Amino acid sequence: MPPYKWIHIESVYWLLAGGLVFALAIILARASRHLGFSFRKRTEQELEAETHEFGGGVTEQNRPMPLFIWLVTVGYFIWAVAYVIFSGARGL
Repeated sequence: MPPYKWIHIESVYWLLAGGLVFALAIILARASRHLGFSFRKRTEQELEAETHEFGGGVTEQNRPMPLFIWLVTVGYFIWAVAYVIFSGARGL
C-alpha cells in the first residue's frame, strides 16, 4: 500500500470539515431572526413595535445582533491574535 494514499483521505476530511462549517454558517445566517444575542430580553410585541418603514417596502427593526455576526466577529479577532503570535514565534 503506497504511503501517499492517506493524503487523499486527509483531503476528504478537510473538504467535509469546510462543507460543515459553510453549512453551519448558512444555518446561523438563515436563523438570525430567532438566534440573537442581547443583554436584555424583549417580547415579540416590543420588537414588532420598533419597526421603521422606508419607501418602497423597505423596513428595519431594532432587533438583537444575530449570533452569526457575533461568531464571525469573535472568530476574526481570535484568528488575528493567533496569527500575530504565530508570526512572532516563527520570525516571519
